Amino acid sequence: QELPSVAYCLHKTTLGGIMAKGKRGAQQDGQKPKRGKFSQLVVPVDPVAEKCHTIAGAIQSADLPLVVKEVLVAVMPGAFAMHKDERHSYQEQMVQTIGDTLNDIEGNIQKRVAEAETRLKETIATEEKLKQEQTLAHEAVDAQSELLLDKKKALAQTAMKFREAKRSLAEARDAEQHACQEGKKLFEDKEVLTNTVTRFEPLKDGTLEPAQSSQETAHLLDSLKGRLELDETLSAALPNALVTPILQRSSFTTMVVHQFGDTLMAKIKDLTKQCEAEESTKEGFAAAVLAAEKALESVAAHQMEAADVFTTEKDALDVKTQTVQDKKKAVRDAGPLIRKCKSSLAELQVELDTFQTGPWEAFRKLQCPTKEVPENVVAVAPEGEGTTSAQDAEVEAAKPAMCL
Repeated sequence: QELPSVAYCLHKTTLGGIMAKGKRGAQQDGQKPKRGKFSQLVVPVDPVAEKCHTIAGAIQSADLPLVVKEVLVAVMPGAFAMHKDERHSYQEQMVQTIGDTLNDIEGNIQKRVAEAETRLKETIATEEKLKQEQTLAHEAVDAQSELLLDKKKALAQTAMKFREAKRSLAEARDAEQHACQEGKKLFEDKEVLTNTVTRFEPLKDGTLEPAQSSQETAHLLDSLKGRLELDETLSAALPNALVTPILQRSSFTTMVVHQFGDTLMAKIKDLTKQCEAEESTKEGFAAAVLAAEKALESVAAHQMEAADVFTTEKDALDVKTQTVQDKKKAVRDAGPLIRKCKSSLAELQVELDTFQTGPWEAFRKLQCPTKEVPENVVAVAPEGEGTTSAQDAEVEAAKPAMCL
């Protein structure tokens, strides 16, 4: 035989409701109310039905199949209308099931409340941790800034040393170049004067013709300019003495020629010594340039190293500064999250309070009701059922629910 449907259970329960109006209430309903000018229709409120409606609303949120919810809602009015001692076993079983369902709903809300409290505590703890990390990040930035300032000073010192070493190298090279130029001039003067000795010998011996003697004398005197300084007397008498034939020379003229020869050889000898000394000086200048180059190279390496260190510390400062900004943003973002968690927790607490003071309190009152029957409400059998009691009707409605 096919089991009754849920719709049948609902229909049967509705027809077999335990709470019905008494005879006096029925008679009053049979009389049409007089509609006076100021009369109003007053509808009595059934406290059991009101509480059942509250409980039914809560059951709809339970994690149960829809058919089970419908059956629980359907059998609820009849089961709660009877005193606990007067209920049928099926009715008591339904009341227990409704209580367990409400208890599960309350447990679910309490679980969500506990989870919301945990989230709020974790969020607040996270905010405090972020604030501490932000403080530490600020301290790290301050320390890094001081370290970077020291590295900047060290870099400035190496830069100053580099400029000094560069200037010293330039001075050493200038000195070397100047010495080379002086040495070159000494060598050229020595070579010219040595060639002058070659020109001077024929003139000294008087072996040249007069015309050639005058020409050679002019070349000789021209080569002495800027290289050999003669006193006024010698400089004035030398040209005439050199062009004078040897047999026509006087003692003075002969003395002038010999004195010039001695002066020329002395100058050549002096230039020779200076050239030798210049070679040693040139080596010294070359060594000074080499030392300056090595010093500049060393200072440049130190400057490069200081620059690398400064760049590294600057990058570290940038990273730590960005960390501070990230922590600030995280702290700012934590504020709305905390407010959201507090709002969610408050809503859940209101939901729990509403449930406990509403459906849960209504169930507790209906679970063990007092034997107080309203004046205008009596338990009657539904029309067409004859002498079948309301309790039997509830049993019939509960049986399909138990089968389901």
